[in-house]
Amino acid sequence: MIQEKAKVPAKEKEPEKNSRKFYYVIGALALVIIVLAFFIFKGPAGPQLSPKMKQMQETVQQIQQLESSIQEKQNEVFDILSNFKTKTGEDLPEVNIMNLSPEQKKVLEEKIKNEKDVSIKSLLQDILDKNNDIHNLNARVQELEALLPKPHLVEKGENHYQIAMNFLLNEKGVDKARAMELVERTLLFEPIVPGFKIWNFYAEDEYGTFITQGSAPISPNQIQRKVKKELVDAKDKAIAEKDQLQSDITEMELRRSELISQLDLLNQEKQNMLGKMSNLNDQNQEMQAALNSVYFAMDLRKNLTKNGIIKGGFLRSTKLQKVDIARFDRSLDLRGDPKITAAAADFQLSKIKDITIYPSYFKQDRDYKVEFNEVGQSVTITILDIKKFMSEKIAIAIE
Repeated sequence: MIQEKAKVPAKEKEPEKNSRKFYYVIGALALVIIVLAFFIFKGPAGPQLSPKMKQMQETVQQIQQLESSIQEKQNEVFDILSNFKTKTGEDLPEVNIMNLSPEQKKVLEEKIKNEKDVSIKSLLQDILDKNNDIHNLNARVQELEALLPKPHLVEKGENHYQIAMNFLLNEKGVDKARAMELVERTLLFEPIVPGFKIWNFYAEDEYGTFITQGSAPISPNQIQRKVKKELVDAKDKAIAEKDQLQSDITEMELRRSELISQLDLLNQEKQNMLGKMSNLNDQNQEMQAALNSVYFAMDLRKNLTKNGIIKGGFLRSTKLQKVDIARFDRSLDLRGDPKITAAAADFQLSKIKDITIYPSYFKQDRDYKVEFNEVGQSVTITILDIKKFMSEKIAIAIE
């Protein structure tokens, strides 16, 4: 009897043991799935900036954020001043709002102390508080700027490409071809305005450039929004038209189910709509090609003059004339290889001696470069400043 009683607990524990094994197996499988999912969805790591370049980039981004905060505080102060004038009919001419001197701060504090109107006193205190915030933010900007190399302060007439190339060529001694390659791979900002600070970094053949507002009255983001407004509006309009077309198609699909007797007619209307969408897409492609192409007339100088495309005279410089665009019978899409080639044989010449591009504000070796083969049998014109040539009409005179 004792043995039989001892066997009963052993049989009862067997299911519990099997149950624990089952949960262990399920847990192990779940862990394996989680680990595999981590490595699958993590994906390969992208190219990373060097630690030094990344640190510089992060510092500049902090400066940008601080400058944005400063501008927000300044706008808030202007709003308070407007509110103050609305309530009192007065200005505060004795206050340099954005940079109170100790004397001005004392004057403002005294004014706050003597003000009886609680709402006016609150406005004046807000001005004082926000001025302190602006002062602290500016101090933090100066601390961060001290950690970086000296920036380039933008002057009137400069552009980002020119500043970047000057930095690499003249300050860092980088080979011109390599400098152009580094700049080409870098996002440049245009247009820039006087007062912007451009931070250029170059280390271990790695180049980076960033822009902060500096002393300019407008931020880079505001400039970018202003310049791109027309493009954004056009994009929004195109999206609205596309949405409208899609809405029309959907409506016709609903009507088709309700009006079976008009199925053929509705199908035809649908095809017409799809055709319109295709035409819009084709028009968009044509517009993109037109915006990104340069149109040119290339011929012997005497032929260009004879046809009235260019004109010059004694003591007068040769200029491109206003002629029908049909005269510029060739084009080059600058989104591809920006090169124009010509062979001497095509113009019944034994050798091409010279190439001139009109209008003359396109400068050789700055906006474009000319390369002859060893015996002058052919020439290649490479466009350097792509944006400058976009949508332009030029004449190429061959001699």
